[in-house]
Amino acid sequence: MEFAFKFWFFLVGFVSLLLYLAWFVPKAKFQPPGPLNFPIVGSLFYLSKLPHRSMNELAKKYGPIMYLRLGYIDHIVISNGEMAKEVLKVHDADFGSRPRSSIGKHASFDWSDISLSPCGDHWRLLRKICITELLSQARLNNFQCERQDEMAYMVEEIAKHNQGRPQLVEMRPIFHQLTSNNICRMMFGACHKELKNHLGNNFDDLFNSISDMVEIFTKFNVSDLIPILKPFDLQGLERRMKCIRNRMENNLSNILKEYRKGNKLVFDSTAKKFVQVLLNLDEKCDDKSIMAILVNMLGGGTDTAAVTLEWALSELVHHPEMMKRAQDELDKVVGKQRSSTMPWFKSWATHGAMQFGNNSSCV
Repeated sequence: MEFAFKFWFFLVGFVSLLLYLAWFVPKAKFQPPGPLNFPIVGSLFYLSKLPHRSMNELAKKYGPIMYLRLGYIDHIVISNGEMAKEVLKVHDADFGSRPRSSIGKHASFDWSDISLSPCGDHWRLLRKICITELLSQARLNNFQCERQDEMAYMVEEIAKHNQGRPQLVEMRPIFHQLTSNNICRMMFGACHKELKNHLGNNFDDLFNSISDMVEIFTKFNVSDLIPILKPFDLQGLERRMKCIRNRMENNLSNILKEYRKGNKLVFDSTAKKFVQVLLNLDEKCDDKSIMAILVNMLGGGTDTAAVTLEWALSELVHHPEMMKRAQDELDKVVGKQRSSTMPWFKSWATHGAMQFGNNSSCV
């Protein structure tokens, strides 16, 4: 009897809550067209395991500007190039900040990085530091020899797999090694292997923890869209993010301590290391911001770049005519003498991969 009373009490309360949210929650005066929103969950039922494809189908029905309410959060989806330009370029200051989420709290050390911190003085300072000290043309020119060394090493690694008779080569770990060595030499002054030898397993664990956080970044977190579920952590993502954050924070703290002690991790380069630049900005950047920037650069400069290279090579394999054209230009221009005047090859490297993606309906 007591159980039945509790059950009906809970059911009536739940239905009352649904009715209240459906009819009495204030709605915006103007909303673009969009699918029907259900109480609490909103438009979540319209999204499949591939949400970008689901949104593409919805955009065909409701137009280039569409309204979705995912859980309690309102979203405006833009599917038109001209409208996207208005949002991202003309009105970028109004739309630049991202909503605060659980992944942003832990991956960016309380929204202290470039990608997830709100637009403001702090964000402009971090952007200026990264552009002038890591991503500028002069900075890239200073590390040209290091990049050439890593490219030569990669070619040697590929050649080792084909001694005797040709065999298949898995390119993902090779590309990942190339990108991680390049970004490590620019940021820390030593390649991945040297840093591992000096810092032990801490450096490997740092890269593994960043990869784990990037994996969680791609997952759908119900608690961000329906905050009432956040205390329950139904998917276990909050616990995982806290654990990964602690790992990243501990490993990065150890690295910063080594540099503050004056221990030199130098890879035969006189160029100033990015981490040294950050440490010289103690008054403007605290350790939390420094660690967040390092995570940004390591994550964006390794996993993202390696996956892009692998995907571009895969597209070349699936388009033999483009592969033949690239090979002919390399044979014609490079030969035994190195040269950088390869217009089609450079054009493909910057734009061709995107064109292949459009042709194959991949985003």
